[in-house]
Amino acid sequence: MYVHFPFCRQRCSYCDFAIAVRPQIPHQEYLSALRHELAAKVSLFPERRAVSVYFGGGTPSLWEPACLATALQDIQATFPAPLGIPMEVTLECDPGGVSLDQLLAWRAAGVTRLSIGAQSFSHHHLTALRRQHQPEQIMELVDRACQTGFDRISLDLLIGMTGQTEEELAEDLRQLLVLSPEHVSLYQLTVEPHTLLSVHIRRGQTQAPSPDQQADAFQTVRHTLQAHGYRHYEISNFARARPDDPDYRAVHNRLYWTHGEYLGLGVSAHSFRRLSEGGGERFANHRGPSAYLRTWGRAADRRPFVPSATEPSLSLYEQRAPESLWREALWLALRELDGVRWSQFVALHHVDPRQACAAILARLTERGLVISSPDSLRLSDQGVLFADDVGAAFL
Repeated sequence: MYVHFPFCRQRCSYCDFAIAVRPQIPHQEYLSALRHELAAKVSLFPERRAVSVYFGGGTPSLWEPACLATALQDIQATFPAPLGIPMEVTLECDPGGVSLDQLLAWRAAGVTRLSIGAQSFSHHHLTALRRQHQPEQIMELVDRACQTGFDRISLDLLIGMTGQTEEELAEDLRQLLVLSPEHVSLYQLTVEPHTLLSVHIRRGQTQAPSPDQQADAFQTVRHTLQAHGYRHYEISNFARARPDDPDYRAVHNRLYWTHGEYLGLGVSAHSFRRLSEGGGERFANHRGPSAYLRTWGRAADRRPFVPSATEPSLSLYEQRAPESLWREALWLALRELDGVRWSQFVALHHVDPRQACAAILARLTERGLVISSPDSLRLSDQGVLFADDVGAAFL
């Protein structure tokens, strides 16, 4: 389950997500719309159980804790966790202005994991990104979260920022390692159209990120984290892996990479479900909060929800044929550094890529981008740097 909370205090310079900056957040109104949407879409996933709930945004840590707790309670009642498997409940969290009372309320509501948008420990770069926090607030939040019992904390780190020096990257890594989070998500700064960053680049007020600098920074972060006990388990993600440590890999994101089903609630949220004939369908809500609240604000007399290209609440609808799905699944599975287990893949998709993609696999192996064995396929160290090219070869 993914729940999108679209409201923010301010839009960051690089952000093209579906967010809204409003002086007054409609906390209760948004909760009511989410509950109506959940009730309408539950029939799409009969007898399913949820292994993960992820509150993303936007800034979901701005949502009133009581509203978040009610939304989570409804989701857990509708899609209970599998027997014997605790549900991972992640909340994206901005480091600025989080109180001890909020942390306690999130814990009481059932949040088990915090994903903190640190991005950088540099005052200069945080200001340039238009982030709404300072480095010391990252440290304060992690400390308070640990005090209130959170033992699964993930920090986001942004690399390849304009003008970022090797010394600044090293200092970001030093401060991150002092905090010793259980999980690290690594992002490269990208320039999306219509963002403030893209405008500044067009006007010559700042430079575009350097691909070579970003590649070097990625390798530096990768080697540093691995040297300090982190497992690089997916292209952009690292989990602490010390002796006797639990498995700190993100349950939620791994569901995407292993082509699991998911239901998205809220503005712009995406959903995916398998169809009986072997294909699947993917659909997404509109990006505008006002349109979303108009659509789902009232539950009275709504017809049964049937995803389609003509459904007015959706901005995207696509049906995927079985071949399209298994090719996409192969690309997604290769994002994990353990790669693809052929036996598991064949059992799930009823096709063997070693035969269907023999020529592609041969070319990628010859280029040194993948390592193939009778049991598995995975990216090489070089292939990790060109993962998008490898994935595109199968699509």
